[in-house]
Amino acid sequence: MIEKRNDGVLSPGRKGLWFIWALALAGVVLLAAGFFFSSGPGKNSSKEAGEIPPQIASPPLPPPDRVVSGKILKGQNLSSALRAQDLPKDLVEIICRQLKAVINLRRVKPGDSFEVRLTPQGQFLDLTYTAGPLDIYQLSLTSAGEWIASKKEVPVNVYWARLSGEITSSLFEAMDQLGEKDSLIMDFAEVFAWEIDFHVDPQPGDRFRMVVEKYFSGDVFVRYGRILYAEYQREARNHQAVYFQEPGKRGDYFTLQGESLRKDFLRSPLKFTRISSGYSRSRRHPILDEYRPHLGVDYAAPQGTPVWAVADGTVISCGWNGGYGKQVVIRHPKGYQSMYGHLSGYGPGISKGKPVHQKQIIGYVGSTGLSTGPHLDFRLLRNGVHRNPLREVSPRAPALTNEQMPEFQKAMNPLLRWVDDPSASPRQMVASLTSRDLEGPLREKGK
Repeated sequence: MIEKRNDGVLSPGRKGLWFIWALALAGVVLLAAGFFFSSGPGKNSSKEAGEIPPQIASPPLPPPDRVVSGKILKGQNLSSALRAQDLPKDLVEIICRQLKAVINLRRVKPGDSFEVRLTPQGQFLDLTYTAGPLDIYQLSLTSAGEWIASKKEVPVNVYWARLSGEITSSLFEAMDQLGEKDSLIMDFAEVFAWEIDFHVDPQPGDRFRMVVEKYFSGDVFVRYGRILYAEYQREARNHQAVYFQEPGKRGDYFTLQGESLRKDFLRSPLKFTRISSGYSRSRRHPILDEYRPHLGVDYAAPQGTPVWAVADGTVISCGWNGGYGKQVVIRHPKGYQSMYGHLSGYGPGISKGKPVHQKQIIGYVGSTGLSTGPHLDFRLLRNGVHRNPLREVSPRAPALTNEQMPEFQKAMNPLLRWVDDPSASPRQMVASLTSRDLEGPLREKGK
């Protein structure tokens, strides 16, 4: 037992007890300090300073596929174009052999594009061949080793487009100024082929309007469809035509009153440059140098220009005929007969006894027989008597019947209201299709 001395000094036993308490207190302080510095504000501050904890490394990404692309150049076919991209010969042969199931490789053309996708090791995956906005072909190789060739189905939107313009020099120039293609010009001219000869009739100041179907794949123009309404205003007359088609029948063009625009005979049998000699009872022959009747019309045109049958009929003669050179003669209904002379050759399948339809190519402009240069000698007879082709009035095809007129007006009236509404949009979408829909016969013009 430690006793306290009267002089206030601790005894030896009491000093030992204080020493033990001091050591215990120091231990507690050291433990608290260690905890503070290991998990306290100091460590949090290091995290706030941006210290990044160690992470497990990600596995490396696989190497990307190899893509080989290019275009068909002039003088190339698909095989040579692919070989020019350093693709193996055996692979190119397989690609071409498999694609033959969906595309005629003899019809590939400069500008067509292709893209081949290969693995990093050079194994074939797939090919895309683009010949046009709707002509996209694909070839792939499955993991099971099966080759699959197909034509891609492309979405297509159909629009009605309203166009108008004025003739300054020619219909071709006026349409070109609107940014339209030659094929539309030819379609428009054909609507009025029995009324207007667009090679000679148009005059400055004439105006035209039309509504035509236009097909688009996205924002890319694909092609024209039918002309649904056409109008040509001349000084003396306003020509109008509306396309009308009954279910299951062939469509045609009619006036607003239901009269057919189609006539038994075309105004001219070809696209000519000029009339070099007209119908005459007495004309100085350019070779024989004597006056003779010229009971036909000479149309000057470049060598090889296609010549059309002016009406449905049957070929009764096809061959050489003296001064006419190579000539085709066609018999038509109602006692008519047409003759086409100085041809350089005959149209496909044209021979004696063959039936022909209006505007079928029956020959090509030439200079055979007694001729001083390329032209067509065209003659028209009725009941064996020569007629002046430029003055002959051709009868029209049948008009719509009283029973057909209500359906015709039902189809025509909304179209005319849109055409005449200046506030209406010049283009409106009317249908959504796919490229496969356009391959069927129902979408051909005039069907």
